[in-house]
Amino acid sequence: MKSKNEIFVFLSILIGISLGIIFMGNQKATGNFEDAALGKATVSHYATDVLGKKIHFLPKRNPANFIADIQPHLENPSILFLGNSQSHSINQKKDTDNTMSGFLFNELIKDSITFITASIPNANMQEHHVLFDYFSKNIPNLKVLLIPMFMDDLRETGIRENYFKNFSDSSFHISGENKLQIEINKKLASFGKSSSDSTKTNSDFKALEKTTQEIVEYSINNFLNKKFSFWSNRKQIRGDYFTVLYRGRNSMLNISSQTTRKMIKSRYKKNFKALKLTIEKANSKGIKTILLIPPIRQDIKFPYDLNEYKVFKTELSELAATQNCTLIDIDNIIEGKFWGHSAPTQLFKDKDYDFMHFQSEAHKIMADTLKPHILEAL
Repeated sequence: MKSKNEIFVFLSILIGISLGIIFMGNQKATGNFEDAALGKATVSHYATDVLGKKIHFLPKRNPANFIADIQPHLENPSILFLGNSQSHSINQKKDTDNTMSGFLFNELIKDSITFITASIPNANMQEHHVLFDYFSKNIPNLKVLLIPMFMDDLRETGIRENYFKNFSDSSFHISGENKLQIEINKKLASFGKSSSDSTKTNSDFKALEKTTQEIVEYSINNFLNKKFSFWSNRKQIRGDYFTVLYRGRNSMLNISSQTTRKMIKSRYKKNFKALKLTIEKANSKGIKTILLIPPIRQDIKFPYDLNEYKVFKTELSELAATQNCTLIDIDNIIEGKFWGHSAPTQLFKDKDYDFMHFQSEAHKIMADTLKPHILEAL
């Protein structure tokens, strides 16, 4: 027989789903799903050089094209920053605003130093291992690697096809024979297989061209698109539907952005293993590694278990000492007034506290804080 807690959670989710369905009628489309969790006031921004070429990489782009775009800058001593959405998001953005990546690129390029950033939302250390392996093979004068260690992202695991499909398309695989590295390579290879399967499926569908089935399906879709606006927007509606169900569940269980997120031990250990492999690989190439304990909002309760956060900092310090790299703790450098608000996590709310993203002024503070450490490492 199920425990009372299990029954409560099950009933809460059912009620949350029901509330979500009722509430959907009052919701507006969320637009870009990648930015949906950021909230209306926070937007993505990928920094560019003076010619408008991106110097901030999002893995959905073709990595070879990105390297080709930044080729003129690669003769310089280079720094690689591997981040998450904090790196490419600005709260209350104005036309002249920039990210930490943009500020540092503009300042360092004057001294013939190239600052490159690659970031993925909720990036885990396994994904950063892939990014470092690729860029270290394609940036000839890479001298410094910077990795901000977000404790929350250590709850994530695996390599996401959504962000790394372009790597598998180029038959890229990481070097190394560690068990975790072999697992990562198998995952990357599977993305290539799914592409082949998709091509075969598309080929099969081509056989239906001009058949009765295709003509009938086209006619039905065309009729529904003309008569019912919701039909052409069904993908958006489906996304909004699940977003509202998620918020309904959170409302019933009283989950918000301030809810303490307990560490998942198996994922935590796997990510630390990936981080160690990355540092070892950097050391073998003569690349200096700087680990950062990044900014987090501290004027209100933040969503970490304090004891776990202390252990996390201690283990990072021990790793840095044994792996001959630098650890910088900058978790308190951004004042509360510079932080943003995220999209609501519950029904009947229009925003929530954001512990990850901040305004351009804070990006400048972070850039100014990191610059002397970078110059010292070169």
